Amino acid sequence: MKRTRILYACFFAASLAYAYFNGGTVPYMLLYSVILLPVISFAYTIIIYCRFKYEQKLDKKAVTKGEPVNLTFRVSNEDFLIYPYIRVSFYGEESAFQSQIQSCSFSLKPFSKKSRTVKLRCRYRGRYEIGIKTIEFVDFFGLFSLRYRIVKPRHITVYPRIVKLMGFHLKTDFISESHAILSNKGEDMTTISDIRKYEYGDSLRRIHWKLTAKTSEIMVKKFQSTSETNAVIMLDLRRNSYDSGKNIMIEDKVIESVVAVLYFCLYNWIPVNMVFYSGKLYDIHAKNYMMFHEIFEILSKVEFNETVQLKDLLELYADNTLIPRANILLFTSNLDYGLCSQVYKTADSGLDVSIIYTSPQDSQGEADGAEEDILRSLPDIGVRCYRINSGDDDIEKILEG
Repeated sequence: MKRTRILYACFFAASLAYAYFNGGTVPYMLLYSVILLPVISFAYTIIIYCRFKYEQKLDKKAVTKGEPVNLTFRVSNEDFLIYPYIRVSFYGEESAFQSQIQSCSFSLKPFSKKSRTVKLRCRYRGRYEIGIKTIEFVDFFGLFSLRYRIVKPRHITVYPRIVKLMGFHLKTDFISESHAILSNKGEDMTTISDIRKYEYGDSLRRIHWKLTAKTSEIMVKKFQSTSETNAVIMLDLRRNSYDSGKNIMIEDKVIESVVAVLYFCLYNWIPVNMVFYSGKLYDIHAKNYMMFHEIFEILSKVEFNETVQLKDLLELYADNTLIPRANILLFTSNLDYGLCSQVYKTADSGLDVSIIYTSPQDSQGEADGAEEDILRSLPDIGVRCYRINSGDDDIEKILEG
């Protein structure tokens, strides 16, 4: 458009000079034509801008990470006029759906329409704006453009994957460290702590036969754990200073690892406190699998835009905890010496601390500087460290290891 305007300016200057030095009917007719053509073209573009119609729809409003969603849009010309130059741009084409959807340009003949269906694969957890962002109309001569902006985009919620872990290291106070990997041992078979519906894989010894007969559904007993294992999951919701694409990848890995550990704990009847700061302090207590989906729904939509540091949450909990024997699980993508210092203090107070750190590096990268020093030093005081890269690391393999 800039080149076209320069060309028009030159043409206008030449017409003006021709009329000024020569005069006469033809030079003045040419000058007035050059002056009037942009005015007429701009008025024509305004008519198009006011008369066009568009439609868009999504076939799904919520999907699980990795699933596709179809976006269909249509721009219609219901007049006898020609729509010369139209450019459509989309939400997410520079971030969440980068390389999957791109701006497109076309023209419309009288009483015609342009339809297109784009299949988008939702690669990362989150709630995203999707659909048409702007529809731009350019006049015949490329001198002016009018942009119609869609201020209320469609939204799609992408739920994280649920990675089902076969094991995860949790320290207990039952007998010895050999029981650190949870199993169904260490239960008081005389004390029932909860009852739930039967799930595939449950032992027949756990079936509550009397209740099953009354309800006509197979009910299973959960016995009191003698080790009294508890887990406190602390989530860091601070945003990193990387570009939006890299931040989306990092946040997806953080949430996916939280969900994996949360599912493992609740599926194995380990009480969990889910702690994070999002506008206010959240401390959600869950003691069985029935509460998993409630927390899962929250984690699917939570945003990484806070300034409260994880070390402050850890300090607050360590100073005021009501659970004397607990596994503190820290999920973060921000690793620094301030957090390291608070971890030292918490571990020294008798609480078992593990850090699940999501690195900005890809699957072949190495942690840099302070991060590398922290990851090497913390195991010396009994703090377990898991490093998950933002690339294609296998979360299941890392967390089970």
